[in-house]
Amino acid sequence: KIYSSSFPKEFQGCISDFCDPRTLTDCLWEELLKEDLVWGAFGCHPHFARYYSESQERNLLQALRHPKAVAFGEMGLDYSYKCTTPVPEQHKVFERQLQLAVSLKKPLVIHCREADEDLLNIMKKFVPSDYKIHRHCFTGSYPVIEPLLKHFPNMSVGFTAVLTYSSAWEARDALKQIPLERIIVETDAPYFLPRQVPKSLCQYAHPGLALHTVREIARVKDQPLSHTLATLRENTSRLYNL
Repeated sequence: KIYSSSFPKEFQGCISDFCDPRTLTDCLWEELLKEDLVWGAFGCHPHFARYYSESQERNLLQALRHPKAVAFGEMGLDYSYKCTTPVPEQHKVFERQLQLAVSLKKPLVIHCREADEDLLNIMKKFVPSDYKIHRHCFTGSYPVIEPLLKHFPNMSVGFTAVLTYSSAWEARDALKQIPLERIIVETDAPYFLPRQVPKSLCQYAHPGLALHTVREIARVKDQPLSHTLATLRENTSRLYNL
């Protein structure tokens, strides 16, 4: 309710990402999916992979049976200092989730931080090249994403409001080189408040603010906002089978 005024009339829904299986024992995710314009993705982020267990996997698979569960993830690898899960454990949990996702025919939501080469090698082993994949929250340079785009032609790249930051020149350069038909927009809420949004209006990012990122994509691509928005919606519907 606090943020309702910051949702634009163009808002037509979002996908909420539940990436810590420890939280699936409460009913919050089920209540959220009762909302008409909310769908869900479920997985285990590498930050939480150290806690992965058989019981958590059962809860994860149960959530993925929900009719509004549209993807498996966020999962992946994170070699940054922020991730305390040992690398071997990350690999084990990532590989297990890839196998489960492919068996369930669920699109993938992929997290990667400072682990691009290992991520690609593991995905080549477990994921068909024509699989539907969302490379989540990309902020890097084009040479980093290019090998993934070439090997997985049905991969889409997610951009956040980081694009609106003056420091994000590498991400904007990558955006220029990636076809609009392979781009989707996301928020990574509550992080990455768009540069144009004062904290007096919103302290945290949320899906209603994604239009700011769409405007930046349209500007960088030199495309009309209406065309950009329509294409991004179509991309999202195709990726997530909505």
